[in-house]
Amino acid sequence: VISFDLKKAFDSVSHNIICKKLGKTNINPYVINWIRNFLTDRRQRVIVNGIETNYVDINKGVPQGTVLGPFLFSLMINDLTVKDPNNNILVKFADDMTVSAPVKNNYDSALTEVDNIEKWTETNRMSLNLDKTWEMVVSGKSTNPLPEPITGIERKTWLKLLGTTLQNDPNCWDLQVNNLISKASSRMHILRICRSYGYSKKKLTILFDALIMSLFSYGIE
Repeated sequence: VISFDLKKAFDSVSHNIICKKLGKTNINPYVINWIRNFLTDRRQRVIVNGIETNYVDINKGVPQGTVLGPFLFSLMINDLTVKDPNNNILVKFADDMTVSAPVKNNYDSALTEVDNIEKWTETNRMSLNLDKTWEMVVSGKSTNPLPEPITGIERKTWLKLLGTTLQNDPNCWDLQVNNLISKASSRMHILRICRSYGYSKKKLTILFDALIMSLFSYGIE
């Protein structure tokens, strides 16, 4: 399992490239022109204690905090696929990307996918953050020797994927469980404070479901 991190993902999107990708969709050309106008000719500056910096032209990136931002970024990475779809799986969620590939003697499958993603980032004027790109070999009880780590990518015994901590032993969940217990314990303190202020049982139940049960129900389906 290889967890990839794009360096300054949302801020690195090329306006020219995203507009070209928009042109390949079935979106109305008038809407595409409106989106192009939304992205281009932006400027920003900083004001601190009445002191103003000069304006800086923004020639790349999708505006974060906007409705269109996540959509445009998803469109940007939509054409990123695995080289071997019959054996390997690519999961994308916003700027989180994970590739799962079977471990073979020559390990070519995983290396091929890393090269494939690196080429995609170069073509699309983006870059991988290798300091936050990790690999994990899920071996379980297998006695086969582990393959050599991929050059430039740190190997870890656990990875956090979309808020869930996975370990290299698929039967081991102690890190995830301990993390949930720690979060739940700290949030229980909020409930104790609310109860001391006289919150009704109904209100406390609503808070419990929102703060505590949401932790344990996340990702179980």
